[in-house]
Amino acid sequence: MKIIRDSNEKYHSHNSISASGLKTIYKKSVYHLINQRFRETPAMALGTAVHAAILEPDDFYNQYHVIEKIDKRTKAGKEEYLKQSNLAKDKIVLDHENHEIIKNILGAYRNHDLAQKYCQGEIELSHYSQIDGVDVRVRPDCVNKISNFISDVKTCQDNSPEAFKRDVYKWGYHLQAAFYMDVLGIENFRFIAVTTSFPHTVEVYSLDEKTIEFGRNAWKQAFENWKKYLDTGKMPGYSWYQFNEDGSYIL
Repeated sequence: MKIIRDSNEKYHSHNSISASGLKTIYKKSVYHLINQRFRETPAMALGTAVHAAILEPDDFYNQYHVIEKIDKRTKAGKEEYLKQSNLAKDKIVLDHENHEIIKNILGAYRNHDLAQKYCQGEIELSHYSQIDGVDVRVRPDCVNKISNFISDVKTCQDNSPEAFKRDVYKWGYHLQAAFYMDVLGIENFRFIAVTTSFPHTVEVYSLDEKTIEFGRNAWKQAFENWKKYLDTGKMPGYSWYQFNEDGSYIL
């Protein structure tokens, strides 16, 4: 296994399959993965900023330039916003509202001892390996080989147990957890679930054995479809279990 500290861009451009790719295959198909177009949404951008603030606080303001509240409806406001945007140079511009959200999240995080415990380790290192001759990659938010855990920060609207459990299945977090654990040989996985909606709270979750096994079966099923594509060039369609004699899906 190769472990390096490379950029997020370099990691995502690497010619290997990742947990996010396997999630796309599992929920949809290889065809959707090959033909997907990435577009960062405002929610995704905020999530990235929250990750940076929690996991790399000393480097946060080297990455982000905060523009305080400005009334862009006025001429003076427009001029000030343009001035601040130019001052940002190569940094990512962060507006006042999102900056306040991040500060509130950090306040909750700093009062949550368990969340802080599970963010102590090697932060965002890229791991490149192979499974059955196929290149794979994982980039945990935090991995601690001494304490034997992997952790991942997830932003959400609602981090109550019932709501986050729904998110686990909706977004394939169980697949990600099992894949990371199996690739790295780590036995424990924790999610640090933080809310971007008010009130901003932090909770720590693990998955039970049944859900982990479900996630393991999911990544292996998706991996087999990916391997089949690499071997044959054919893109399997949706994974399903009931078909008519004519090949149509039975729901």
